[in-house]
Amino acid sequence: MSAQRSRRNAPVRWRLRERIAWIELALDRCGGKVDFEAACALVEVAEEVEWTEGVAAVVLSSTGPHFCLGSGNEAEWPAPVAWVEAVANLSAPVIAAVHGAAVSEGCELALACDLRWARPGSFFVLGHLREGRLPRHGGTQRLARLVGRMRALELLWTGRRVTAREAVRLGLATRLFPATNWPTTLRAAVREIASLAPLALRYAKEAVGKGADLPLSHGLRMEEDLYVLLQSTRDRREGIRAFLQQRRPRFRGA
Repeated sequence: MSAQRSRRNAPVRWRLRERIAWIELALDRCGGKVDFEAACALVEVAEEVEWTEGVAAVVLSSTGPHFCLGSGNEAEWPAPVAWVEAVANLSAPVIAAVHGAAVSEGCELALACDLRWARPGSFFVLGHLREGRLPRHGGTQRLARLVGRMRALELLWTGRRVTAREAVRLGLATRLFPATNWPTTLRAAVREIASLAPLALRYAKEAVGKGADLPLSHGLRMEEDLYVLLQSTRDRREGIRAFLQQRRPRFRGA
């Protein structure tokens, strides 16, 4: 499956290929930072991806030397834009392909993704406090849930640079890829996830995400409910047939 969905000169472009929605922020056009136009475009693209059938996984990347250097002064934008939440609210698994720097709001955008796969030489900075302000796109909340309260405070209070290798060790990033053949290796890893049943991927994301804020007994009940729902899908029946016939399943997302 392959589809080109966006104009080449759009501030945010995306395409669907092999059940993977590749979202690319054209940040080289605005100095590596998300401006108002790009923020609005990202919200629109996220909504389009959410309503597109056959999306098993989403990869978020950007043009230019850095993943994202922030968003400038959003107080000067014509209106508030929930551009980071638009990514966080996607029901399919979302992977941030981080190269170069992920700074302030750029780091918050990476944190809003389910996985952060980093290239050597990349780094993360939550530098809001150095400018006398706080994160406003979930940085304090998501960071603490990933690395723990004390480490989160240390990273926020110092605003120091966290290398990709340290980020993996802390749990801030989830995987460090080799510098050579980065695009090829990344595509292969994403294809492995996208080969799974889309509904099962989404239910797993829902169970882990919502269950973390529930008492264990309630989380187990939700897991059981999602398990039962999945049993009635065509993909589940295809999985059983593929196992019995000793072949790779052909999941359709239904």
